[in-house]
Amino acid sequence: MARSPQQIAQLNSGKGYGSSTYKTAVLLSCSLILGVPACSTLPKQTPQPMEYAFDTETEQTSLAKIVEPLREQNPNLTGYHILYDPLEALAARIHLIDKAEKTLDLQYYIWDNDRIGSLALYSIIKAADRGVKVRLLMDDNNAKKMEGIYLALDQHQNIDVKLYNPYRFRHYRAMDMVLDLKRINRRMHNKSFIADNQISLIGGRNMSNQYYNVSDNYQFSDVDVMLVGSASDEIIHSFDEYWNDEYAFPVKQIVNSRHYALRFESLKQQLNTYYQEITVQNYLDLATRSHNVEKWLNNSIQFDWVKAEVVHDSPSKIKSKAKKEQYLNFQLINHLENPEHSVDIVSAYFVPEKKGEKMLSDLAQSNIQVRVLTNSFKANDVAVVHAFYAKYRKDLLKNKVELYEFLSAPEAENLNANTEEIAEKTKVSLKGLSRSSLHAKLMAIDQKQVFIGSFNFDPRSAYLNTEIGVLLNSPNLAKAIHETMDENLSKYAYKLVLDANQNINWKIKKHNGDIKIYHKEPKMKWWQKAGVKIISWLPIEGFM
Repeated sequence: MARSPQQIAQLNSGKGYGSSTYKTAVLLSCSLILGVPACSTLPKQTPQPMEYAFDTETEQTSLAKIVEPLREQNPNLTGYHILYDPLEALAARIHLIDKAEKTLDLQYYIWDNDRIGSLALYSIIKAADRGVKVRLLMDDNNAKKMEGIYLALDQHQNIDVKLYNPYRFRHYRAMDMVLDLKRINRRMHNKSFIADNQISLIGGRNMSNQYYNVSDNYQFSDVDVMLVGSASDEIIHSFDEYWNDEYAFPVKQIVNSRHYALRFESLKQQLNTYYQEITVQNYLDLATRSHNVEKWLNNSIQFDWVKAEVVHDSPSKIKSKAKKEQYLNFQLINHLENPEHSVDIVSAYFVPEKKGEKMLSDLAQSNIQVRVLTNSFKANDVAVVHAFYAKYRKDLLKNKVELYEFLSAPEAENLNANTEEIAEKTKVSLKGLSRSSLHAKLMAIDQKQVFIGSFNFDPRSAYLNTEIGVLLNSPNLAKAIHETMDENLSKYAYKLVLDANQNINWKIKKHNGDIKIYHKEPKMKWWQKAGVKIISWLPIEGFM
């Protein structure tokens, strides 16, 4: 989920509660109450040539020779492969970059200057050196620490970098918030990765350590989906729409090169040196060994082929000019079938609002099993969101909606099998590898449909940020998700229940089979509870 600018500093620090989150809540509240006058701070755009992915012929690439025969066998369908494991998710990206021959189109909300970000950039530069045309589109909310690197990348003749919805006051970003909060508070939260116009990835993962099991602080539990066929084509069209939008600015137009000494050749040398480090090689070996994506791509590629619909917001949403049919949530609702037996929702940030609470409650009251998995307080990296989710828990439980809250630290027996090996070979903190935060966004309806994307079930994703996702009409996947939740929820999440006095209790099943019940919110101190309560009174739920 994207947050307002000050919240991002809190998110990236790995802290769940602190002064910056509180200040953001106060700022937003004051802006609403006092009515800060709108004054556009958007920089002046210079005319840009329109560019479209399909203008480049990729029919003779290696990926095309793999994918096209499969498409011919499955006309008008979408082939998908789910990427649950973070090592496989990284291996897929690196191998697709290495295999690309013509184009790479990458759209992200966060790209950090860390192990993962550097690994990907190393491979991207290699691709550009062999002639691959790279388009990198980044939301500007998190670009401050990377803008010198983006400038250096953009010096390569085959790499173009754009920043979306940029800040005008580069070194005094608070000025944009004060003068133009309505625009600045809306962010491009889309994540898409496209290789040679043939294979696309979308989901919740950004390019940063915590999404790929290599952070010293905590790991995000997330999911992506690899797509080919009709859905992939729609993702490509969506990328073009954002790339050619008036809010997409070339980095060299936005960032003053005089403020940065880094040049492309120096960046390339730094990345080459980094790539040779033994811990980096060990991590890549682990990723390759675990799933052998290269062999899968070259010899035994298999997809499940189904009908699918890509749902995505129009860039006009950022400008408050989108029509209702251009909103992802409107498109999603129109393509969803009516549930008959079960609805399973997994969302890192879950704020249903009154409308959503009623809808889920009505379903549950109709003898449809409704389950929601979201973060517990300790696992949530943005405590202000937890404050507004918590308001709805008791009423949802009273109406038979099942609530589960993700553990911040699962028992050692339930960690990934290679956790200790990753810690030893890559010099990543075992404590950090043992801490978790839910970041996945998916929904399964009966044994019919599955939604996967960047969209959280909260007001920010629904009304403010732009998002993208895919709805797969896959009974097999829907059944697998439902059964996996049946089997694993007790290992990774508290189950919330009401006691005889209608107070919330948190139940967790221990490895030895014992049930432990918490009568107070687990791992929440009294002052945190008070702070969350106060924040929940502020008139800012629509910003969550």
